[in-house]
Amino acid sequence: MDMEEGEQYMSFKLEVTHPPYVLMSSDYSQQEPKLSAYVSQDPKLIDAFTHGRDAYATLVSTALNVPYEECLEFNPVTGELQPEGKARRGIGKVLNLGVTYGMSVPSIADSLFGDRDDMTDDEKIKEGTKIHDSLMKGFPGLAKAIERTQQQATKVGYTETILGRRRYHPDMQLPKYEFVPMPGYVNPDIDPLDPESLKNKEQIPKRIIDSLVKEFNSYTWYGKIVKRTKELAEQKIRVINNVYKIEEASRQCFNAVIQGSAADLTKMAILRLESDPEWKSIGGRFVVPIHDELLCEVPLENAEKGAEVLARCMCEAGSFFPFKLSCDVETTFRWYGLGIEDVLSKERPESLDWDKLSPSNIEWIQSRLVECEYTLPVLKEADGSKPSGIRARGVNGQLTDDLKAAVKDYKARYNIESDDQFLDHIDTKVVQGVIQR
Repeated sequence: MDMEEGEQYMSFKLEVTHPPYVLMSSDYSQQEPKLSAYVSQDPKLIDAFTHGRDAYATLVSTALNVPYEECLEFNPVTGELQPEGKARRGIGKVLNLGVTYGMSVPSIADSLFGDRDDMTDDEKIKEGTKIHDSLMKGFPGLAKAIERTQQQATKVGYTETILGRRRYHPDMQLPKYEFVPMPGYVNPDIDPLDPESLKNKEQIPKRIIDSLVKEFNSYTWYGKIVKRTKELAEQKIRVINNVYKIEEASRQCFNAVIQGSAADLTKMAILRLESDPEWKSIGGRFVVPIHDELLCEVPLENAEKGAEVLARCMCEAGSFFPFKLSCDVETTFRWYGLGIEDVLSKERPESLDWDKLSPSNIEWIQSRLVECEYTLPVLKEADGSKPSGIRARGVNGQLTDDLKAAVKDYKARYNIESDDQFLDHIDTKVVQGVIQR
């Protein structure tokens, strides 16, 4: 290739056009509490979900014996914020974690009252025990399900998800206490005149082991166990205490069923989505599962339909539940970005004349700068409170020097000279995902 041909080759410009895609993520609303209801078949939990009640408010309402309406973050009639209800619902979340993840009562007490200086440790545990016991008494089906999974693991060594996948819990089949002869131990039952009995001179007789098992199981104070363990060590008998291992395994049993079943449900949702003809027809593409969330891509023009299809497929995957499932779908241009409606609903400025921009014009610019990972000042609300939603990201319609500086930086980064070119450039970059040259 000569110089002239090389110059012609280098001047050739290849352009690939494609419809702009958006990211779409969807996860199940309160998946774990609903799976707890399905697995346990607790009538009270099933009734709550059948009638669309909040899981956390339902749990804490029963545990604290407080009306359900007073355990919601917002008043169901007026819609006003209920600070006490919000706090109670927070307790409900802790209780749900306590049940699902098998937290011990001390752990639950610490989560609920750990920062309370007006309570002693004993008072915290006492109150935590009271709340935990009230919860188990209020949802007997749930309590039985937890016990049932522990019994299964003790019997066969594993638990099963709703699709029959197993998780093994070998520690559940350990004896609470094991007694092992140490070097130098002599079996008291050997007969020096019987050569056959000398074969067992280093073994602990079964009658002694049975007696020790009964003795250790009768202890209610850990100090007695420690003291007796030291005494037996002097007799050349080592005590292996498996109580802690068994307790840890016990707390994992129900959690394994719920977490594993959540994975089952998510996999069923993926299979249903990938085989759905409507999803294929709109150009939907499944990207990756993230725990109970499905991350997908959909052409911008089909974003609304894509959200409908994604939510439908995920809910249909759980059609065997005794109540309807629901999904929370979010659509953005980028990972952790603003919702596409928050970007597209703003009014584009006719020009970059700062003195003539409306609040919506300013939000148009702010939203696109945020999408380009600019950090804008977050201003307090008129009443001094912290902003929420997109306002907490700096999209507030207020003109600041920081906003002007961000626009100036963007123009310098991409060698943009005119204001009109800036508006076209940043809009194309955010919405279509390409940079104009």
